[in-house]
Amino acid sequence: MLRNFIIVALRNLRRNKVFSLINIVGLSVGVACCLLLVLYVQDELRYDTYHRDGGRVFRITSSSNLSDFKPYPRTSPPIAWGIKDEVPEFETVARIVSPPNVTLNLVRYEDKMFYEPDGYLADSTIMSVLTFPFIEGNPTKALTHPNSVVISGTMARKLFGNESALGKVLNINQGGPAVDFTVTGVMQPPANSHLRVNFFASMTSDGWGAYVRQDDVADEWAGQNFMNAYVKLRPGYSLSDVIAKMNTAFQKHGASDLKQLGVQKNLSLEPLENIYLYSSTDKTPRIHYLYVVGSIAAFILLIACINFMNLSTAKAAQRAIEVGLRKSLGAPRGLLIRQFLSETLLIVAIAMIISCMLVPLVLPVFNQLTGKAIHLETSGLGLTALCLLAITIITGLVAGSYPAFYLSSFQPAGILKGRAALPTTGSLLRRALVVFQFVIAITLVCGMIVISRQLSFMQAQDLGFDTNHKIVLPLRTDLGKKRFEPLSQAIENMAGVSGVTGTTYLPGSPIFSDFGLYPAGSNMDKAVLVHNSWVEPNYLQVMGISLIAGHNFPTTRNEESWRKVIVNEEAVRQLGLSNESIVGDNLYFDWQGEQYTFEVIGVMKDYHHISLREKIYPILLRVQSEVEHDFLIAEVKGGNMEQSLAAFESAWKSVITDAPFEYSFLDENIQKQYADDKRVAGVINTFTVIAMVISCLGLYGLSGFMAEKRFREIGVRKVLGASVRQIVVMMSGEFVRLVLIAFVLAVPLSLYGINLWLEGFAYKVSPDVTLFALAGGVALLIAVLTISFESIRAASGNPVDALRDQ
Repeated sequence: MLRNFIIVALRNLRRNKVFSLINIVGLSVGVACCLLLVLYVQDELRYDTYHRDGGRVFRITSSSNLSDFKPYPRTSPPIAWGIKDEVPEFETVARIVSPPNVTLNLVRYEDKMFYEPDGYLADSTIMSVLTFPFIEGNPTKALTHPNSVVISGTMARKLFGNESALGKVLNINQGGPAVDFTVTGVMQPPANSHLRVNFFASMTSDGWGAYVRQDDVADEWAGQNFMNAYVKLRPGYSLSDVIAKMNTAFQKHGASDLKQLGVQKNLSLEPLENIYLYSSTDKTPRIHYLYVVGSIAAFILLIACINFMNLSTAKAAQRAIEVGLRKSLGAPRGLLIRQFLSETLLIVAIAMIISCMLVPLVLPVFNQLTGKAIHLETSGLGLTALCLLAITIITGLVAGSYPAFYLSSFQPAGILKGRAALPTTGSLLRRALVVFQFVIAITLVCGMIVISRQLSFMQAQDLGFDTNHKIVLPLRTDLGKKRFEPLSQAIENMAGVSGVTGTTYLPGSPIFSDFGLYPAGSNMDKAVLVHNSWVEPNYLQVMGISLIAGHNFPTTRNEESWRKVIVNEEAVRQLGLSNESIVGDNLYFDWQGEQYTFEVIGVMKDYHHISLREKIYPILLRVQSEVEHDFLIAEVKGGNMEQSLAAFESAWKSVITDAPFEYSFLDENIQKQYADDKRVAGVINTFTVIAMVISCLGLYGLSGFMAEKRFREIGVRKVLGASVRQIVVMMSGEFVRLVLIAFVLAVPLSLYGINLWLEGFAYKVSPDVTLFALAGGVALLIAVLTISFESIRAASGNPVDALRDQ
């Protein structure tokens, strides 16, 4: 019997090739897309789930009145260990620090010299809190001695090939003095970690480690918030109780420092497993993107299944005669039900098989689109298979239920005499499903348009400074910083160079140095948090930042140069002063029992130092008494860029001998801030287009069914004088009305989702009428073009063919 069902099903597939192809292609592509997006979501959800006892590991966060109590993932150096013994639930703690403003570390071994990102200093307990699989060495003892380092397997292969790395000595420069480190371990950090690590150096080392151990740093409880601290809690903890005990111990030790700075500061705990997806510290939570991607996966699957069900039920109505014949020949109703369901399930199963074949074929392209390295794992295939089986059964049963249970109930005499009228409920259901389909499609198109507009807005927005023709040379070593002046003079004298300047913090990267400032008559309790950057006197001119009050920095330096400052408009606003009145006034900062005085010599126009996701914050620029910078910025005139870079490299090699030459373009650095946004936008745009294509496949199939159903009516109308245009309008009218209804329903849904997504940006586009008009217009145009093909073909036919048998 089953063999007979399969033969009949295959015969129907051959008889209705176009409908079968549309059904199978639409469903298989939809399921394949859904599977790819589910793999993406699964990969995101796996972040930081590999740590032993990860459910008991937390990151300590801080918040203060200077930042409106917005949490940030860093603490002062003594906090973690200073409160450990007073919080019984603390099992162990560990601190790590990436030297501020150091994105690349200079590594030397014998004749090899290269830059390595993601280097940290870490307490010896780090491997007891976080889990990093070791290839060589003992995790619990690897960082117990000064000047020891644990490196990644990738770094070990780059340096030593297949040799053992243990005991080898590396010279590493982390932005300060270079230090010789002995390799005591090789680890293999998993890719799905919020913490990208290439090496951990012991916190007791020289260089940055020595800075951390200085008295004014090691004993500072209120300021110096540059440490990341992790804590593992004992089983059976109460998180609220732990946080309360932490803050009690912190206030006990840090009250004096907090009072001196005029700061109110609180501590909290952030679950390790939530950091990547849910943390809002220093970034927009990635879970927002995951909700969007997950929704698109569900929408594509829904659209594909709706297509399949619509076309299956529409085509099944034409099999009423077949049902009548089978029943008149003695076929019981149960047999017909099993036949219709088995046919539908067979088609769904074919689509599932094709989708499973598509996924591994397109996975490399998908990885390139998403920037991931997802691969199919046998451990997760069982769950995937169950999901596919569920989709097969649900889609097959729902799509096959109409012909199976309704058509099989007809009396054969009524069907064969033409008196059994098909109900309108099936037609109404199809219309409702088409509307639902296009509600989803229009919503996705609205999202695609607003994401594209937001990205274009961020890329085209006036940042308040000139990014064009700026070449950046990072100065990553002590020698490089100290030889800024001869290097800048050599470059400035070159043809085609219109200006050279220097800075500690490059636009497009955060300013880590900050402190509270207050005007005369106030105090630290009312201080405004201001971000501080050292610059060259000509910084404003070269960068194109407008000075709106006062004057620029003097070109000559002296011991008091650091006291002369230029602030931005936002700093003036938050201090409660005006641009004109603040010039010549003093601002004050109290720290560790001393008061520091700064004279405001000018006010600059606000500019976007960091991403447009963040509001412009108060900025203070000042000039060092001695020349020393982290970045050299050269402005070049349009021309032969390769020739200029070659000249820069020659000057570099003659002045700086302890580091390789490297460069970047400022405008490209700025755009890198939005790399994740662009990547996610690429995923959303791609799958939105696929969703629209699947919707149109279904619409094309339905329009073909309608044309076939109204074949004789079209013939009669043509005989009575109807033109092709009139028939096309008649055929298209019903679907156009459905798309318009979908548009009306999609607008409020889209508006809600768009506003939710845009909350993550301080500077953003506003959804307007043109957005929805464009999305609706695109959907309507695609629908009309899709429908018109079948409508024109039907309207252009010879009416004699339609009426020959009447």
